[in-house]
Amino acid sequence: MNKLVPILAALLLLPVATYCVFGFIATFEPTDRPEVFMAFRIGYGVVGGGCLIGLAFVITQLLGSLER
Repeated sequence: MNKLVPILAALLLLPVATYCVFGFIATFEPTDRPEVFMAFRIGYGVVGGGCLIGLAFVITQLLGSLER
């Protein structure tokens, strides 16, 4: 059970981070109001970055538990 939680967390964080990467890239499309998309860029960047940091933490915890 102890090793299952980090694996499930990684499986949940990875799709969210991937979605945020594609959303961040999509905000650079040409538009009439570029200032509106700045909020989306910030949001996608913060959420995606948080997911990637969380994913790195989960992977290090999982690798640490495998060494024991």
